[in-house]
Amino acid sequence: MPAFDDEGYPVNAFDEVIPGLVQGDTTHDPLQMLVLEFDALVDLCGWDRGIGLEGLPYTFQQIDDVPWIDDEDAVHALGVDVAAHVRDGKRVAVNCAAGLNRSGLIVGRALIELGYSPAAAIGKVRAARGVWALSNVAFTKFLLFDCRG
Repeated sequence: MPAFDDEGYPVNAFDEVIPGLVQGDTTHDPLQMLVLEFDALVDLCGWDRGIGLEGLPYTFQQIDDVPWIDDEDAVHALGVDVAAHVRDGKRVAVNCAAGLNRSGLIVGRALIELGYSPAAAIGKVRAARGVWALSNVAFTKFLLFDCRG
């Protein structure tokens, strides 16, 4: 169950947005996450933490939390890939430094690919990670206007 502090930030490192799709921050080591908890990990934290993870389902993608999206095609592709894992019954974690915007962008895109409307996808991310999730206006606009499942 998601929990939030007095300012509306998530207390948990990870929260399940829908069954099998988890969004969070970079609190935990990627190897520990892949061995103990998740079938796949998408890491958007700003630095590649995949040393020693060769052959494991670890994906690193550099996405900056800025008021634009540098590579929309990469966001679409990553969201489609995450959705495919969820459809296959895998437990997938998507994380970024704070677990709010960059991870919310990819989780939102995956939800749209899974059949959620853009508004419903944004609502699911915010319900799981709090009011500050997807506070990046460019990311929210992208999900609302540039994504279709």
